[in-house]
Amino acid sequence: MPRDTDDGERPTSGTDGHVPVEVSVGADTDEQPSVESNTRIDIIVDRESYPTARLDDGRYVAWWFTADAPEPDAAVTSEWVTAPTRFLAAGTLHELWENPAAFDSLTAQG
Repeated sequence: MPRDTDDGERPTSGTDGHVPVEVSVGADTDEQPSVESNTRIDIIVDRESYPTARLDDGRYVAWWFTADAPEPDAAVTSEWVTAPTRFLAAGTLHELWENPAAFDSLTAQG
C-alpha cells in the first residue's frame, strides 16, 4: 500500500528519487563488467530477448548482441546497461534500442 508523504508527492526509494542506470559502449571504456558466474538469465521485453547477469557488486547488467549472446565480459560485447535490477537493465536497453536517438545522445555524453 502506498504511503502518504507530507508534500503530496509519491515516495521514492532513494533520498533524491534517482535510480542509478549506466549505459556503456565498449569503445568508451577498456573495462568490461565483472559478473558472477552462472547468473545469466535472458529477459524478454516486448518479444525481444536480452541476456542479463549479476555483477560482482550486486547490480545487474544487460547487453545486446545480434546472435547468440557472448558473455558480457567477452571482447566482442560492446554495449551494455547496468542497473539495480536485471529487469530495469533489460528494459532500459530495450528502450534505447527502440529509440536510437536517445541511445546516441546518452553515449555521446560519456
